[in-house]
Formats: sequence, structure tokens, C-alpha cells
Amino acid sequence: MLERIDSDIASRLKPMSLWIDAHRQSILKVINTFLIFLAIVAVSSLIARLGFFLSPEEEKWAQVLEQIMLYLFALQAFLKLALAPNRLRHLKERWLELVIFTVILLYLIFPFAVERVLTSLNPQLTPENITSLYLVVTQFLVILALLPATLRYSGRVMTTNVQPATVLLVSFLLLTFFGTGFLLLPKATADKPVALIDAFFMATSAVCVTGLSTVDITTTFSHTGHWILLVLIQIGGLGIMTLTTFFAAAAGTSARLKEYIALRELIGEESLGKIRTILFQIGFYTMVVEAIGAVLIYYTLELDYSLLPSSPVFFAVFHAISAFCNAGFALLSDNLAAPMCKYNFAFLYVVMLLVVIGGLGFPALSSLSGFVHAKILRKPNARLSVHAKLVFLTSAILIVLGAIGFYALEFSHVMHGMTHSEKVMSAFFHSIVARTAGFNMLEIGALSAPTLFLLIALMWIGASPSSTGGGIKTTTAALALMNIWAIASGKNKIELFRRRIPDRVVTRAFSTALLSLLYIAIALFLLLITEQEKNFKFEALLFEVVSAVSTVGLSTGITAELSDAGKLVITASMLIGRVGFLTVIIALIRPQNHGVYDYSEENVLVS
Repeated sequence: MLERIDSDIASRLKPMSLWIDAHRQSILKVINTFLIFLAIVAVSSLIARLGFFLSPEEEKWAQVLEQIMLYLFALQAFLKLALAPNRLRHLKERWLELVIFTVILLYLIFPFAVERVLTSLNPQLTPENITSLYLVVTQFLVILALLPATLRYSGRVMTTNVQPATVLLVSFLLLTFFGTGFLLLPKATADKPVALIDAFFMATSAVCVTGLSTVDITTTFSHTGHWILLVLIQIGGLGIMTLTTFFAAAAGTSARLKEYIALRELIGEESLGKIRTILFQIGFYTMVVEAIGAVLIYYTLELDYSLLPSSPVFFAVFHAISAFCNAGFALLSDNLAAPMCKYNFAFLYVVMLLVVIGGLGFPALSSLSGFVHAKILRKPNARLSVHAKLVFLTSAILIVLGAIGFYALEFSHVMHGMTHSEKVMSAFFHSIVARTAGFNMLEIGALSAPTLFLLIALMWIGASPSSTGGGIKTTTAALALMNIWAIASGKNKIELFRRRIPDRVVTRAFSTALLSLLYIAIALFLLLITEQEKNFKFEALLFEVVSAVSTVGLSTGITAELSDAGKLVITASMLIGRVGFLTVIIALIRPQNHGVYDYSEENVLVS
């Protein structure tokens, strides 16, 4: 009897199964289109909730809308699972969506579980605070739920016939425009809205992890504005394409060959097979280092928390991310020159360490990690790459020489009256941050002209390749100097650590240095024209240009006083410096097909 019933059910369901198999792709297209619609609604709701002052009635409707979106997302996830020909494989490939789907189900089934947990942990939590937390969690779940599909779609951009340099440049431009819009929202500012040019400048500075500011971010922006800056710093520091591909891979999307080739050029990895592993290493290193840094900063804040512009937890997280991404933004009007930070050596040590780690670059850190791991396992082939050795050696030399120079030049000037340990700390601190991050514990405008020139040289060199810092990069400067030495000594090649450096690498190093100097000259010339009525000192304008081009963020104090035209020059400098001079040129110049022929050589005098 039961077998007959099962047979009847199977016979009735078979036509439906055949229909689903025939229209599976069409149904999935409809679901994906609907998912994009949900993403637009979710982002709009988030902008309305976080950026505008809503009435209680509007807040209520927004909450209802978000609940509906959560149910709709759960429905589409269930339909995708049901339509999958191999459900087990579907779950394995989309494990991130499965986790989010599970969280949403628990959240929808037990809506007051969070409230009970919070009240048991802290009775002082008021219903208003719990409601606010509930709304924030809802917003987070909606955006997080739609993030994998959105990133999976955006990852396809890299598979089109577009140069990686163009995609990188456009992605930074788009992020800057979006950031500008978010900073113009009513809730982003503490008092009155910022001017459009200032919002554009600040968004670019955050995306390009520079740190230059035309306004006081502590008093100008609200807590929401600080969150917007933090998100822009994190995305801009790691790179939009890196983050997109990382999360798309985590969501179960298999990358194509073109995508891997694009990422190889962006993160500096020769082997295509290692791209996916390196992306996960980048994400893992970033989360671990920033988390440890935030914890250390939190426990080094030995001060009255009422003096902080935000909660100590957010203060710690903000400065950990800002330091690791080499952004140089601080939630204090005097940056780290504020008394609560200036004499807190433990806090400054943590910031310096985060800046150094972020400025070394992921290839060097990956090589160091592999070397340490091989040494622990006692593998015979344990060694650092030539790139990592050059990065570590050059960085150490620059830090020490910079600190010695700063100490000698400012010993009896700005640092007069400080203790010996405070002078040493200041010297090493500014030697480190001058190449990568825009933090300062002394007034930069009060430094002597020779010291400013020293900082300009350090800023121009900058951090290391594939890092969160800017500049021409440590390896570029080192290879250029070694090539000059090789020419002077009669050699026609560069040998380093018992390895020969390819000629194309040396050529690229010289091209980068030359383009940097050329752009600095052009940008300085434009500032001399736009700021004629301001009577700024020449060294102050030069310092500002180099700081922007190298995405450092130090300033002698003239940033806020620049004209609108001058702010645009600095904005363009930050963007070009972050993307890279050669990358910008490659993105703007149309590639040409080269013939198979080759002309005969003829000598040209160059000296």
C-alpha cells in the first residue's frame, strides 16, 4: 500500500521535476535579479537609517521593511538550495551564505534572545539601547546576507576584456565618489554639513589611506562619520579588488584565469596557483594583526575615558586599523600630539609596530611567515625571498638613519626640554611614520627646514610594494641606487643576495622614480599658481605635495587653508599616488599591438 502511494507521488512530481530541470537557469536568473533588487532596497534602507534623522513612524516602517527583507533573503536562499542539482556541493561551495542563512533563521525564530543575553550580562542596558542594537544587527545581517552575491557579480568585472590597471583606477574613483556621498549625509557630521570639496577631499584621503585633513575630523564628524571614514580606510588600505575577490572566493565562486592574471599584477605574485592562498593570507593577517593591535591599544589607554571622543573600544579599533592601513587618521584634534598619547610610550609602541607591519607589504610578510614555519619544522630549504630580504634590510636602514637624522636636527630645537627617552621615542616615531603613516606627536610646522627636507626624502621613498603605504617604495629606491653603483663600478647587471635582478625590474624602478619626480614637479607648479595669494612657504607646499603623492598624511598645517583648486590638486595627487604612477598611465593609454619586426640599433649619447 505504502509503495503504491510513494509511486503515485513520484509519478505526479516527475512532470514538475522535469519542468524545473528545463527552466532551472531561467528561475535562477529571476532569483538573482530579485536579489539585486533586495540589495538596492537594503542599501537604501541603511543609508536612510544611518544617514538621515527619521521620525519614530519612519523608523518603525524601516524596521518592518528590514524584517521583510530578511524573510525574503531566507526564501531565496532556500529556493536556490532546492533548485541545486547537487545540494551537498552547493552547500560546500557557498558555505559563507549557508552560515549567514543559518544566523538569519536563528535571528528570525528567536528575535528576543539577544535582549535576554544582554540584560543578563549588563542590567544597565536600557530598552532604548537594546532597540538600537537590535536595529544595527538587523542592518548588518541584511547587508551581510547580500554581500556574497554582490561581490560574486562584481568579481566578474575582472574577467572582461579590461586592463587590470583600468579596473583598479575606476574602483578607487567609484569608492571615492560613494564615500563623498556618505560623508555628506546629515548624520555624518556633528554640527553643520561639510562643503562638497571638503567631503570629496576627506573621502579621497581615507580611501587612499593618506590622512591629510581639511577639517578637524574629531569635531566635524559624528560617530557615524567616524564609522564611514573607518570603512573607507579599511577598504582602501587593502584594495577593493583584493577584498572583492577574497570574499567572492569565500562565497564559493571559482575565479577564472583572467581574474587571477589581474590579481597577480596587483598583489605582486608570480605564480597563478598561489593567488587564492595569498588572498586568504592577506585577509587572515589583516584581521589578526588589527584585532591584536586593537586589544593592545585598548589596554594601553591609561587615561580618563571621558576625554575620548568615542568609546574606548571604538577608539582602539579605529586607531588599530588606521595604523595598520598606514592612514594616519586619529580621533584627536592634535593627532597623537595630544598629552594623553604623546607621553604614553606603550600606546606609541603599538602604533609604531602596526605601521611597520602594514608598510612591509604582504609578499614580504608571507615570505617571512613561510620561512619561520619552515624553520619550526626544520625543513632544509627554509629561506627568505630576495624581495623580503631587500624590504627588511632597506626598511631597517631607513628607520635607523631617519631617527638619527631627526634626533640630531631637532635635539635642541623642537625637542628642547624633553627627556632623553622622549627625544629618542620622538625620533624613531617620526622616522617610521614619515614613510608610511601621517601620525605625528610633534608639531610638524615647527620643525626646521633641514628636518622637513629629511622627512620629504623619507616620504618620497615610502613603504614597500604591495603594502598599505605609498611612495616610490623601498625596493624601487634600493634598486635605483644599486643600479647607479653598478654603472659606476663598470657592471652591467645587479646582483643581490647571490641572485641577479632582471633588467625589466630595474627599468620599472627607474621609470617609477622618474614619473614620481615629474608628477611632484607638475603638482608643485600648479600649487604655486593656485596658492599665490596665500603666501605659503615653498618648502610647505613641497612638503604637502610629497605627503599627498606618497599617501603619508603629514602636513605643516596648510591643508585646511588651501584654495578649492589647491585641494583638487592634492586630491588628484593622493589618488594617483595610491593607484601608482605606472598603473595610471597604463590605465589611460590604450594598448597597442606591436609588430614582430625589430629595427637595428644605433647609439644615443646620454651623458
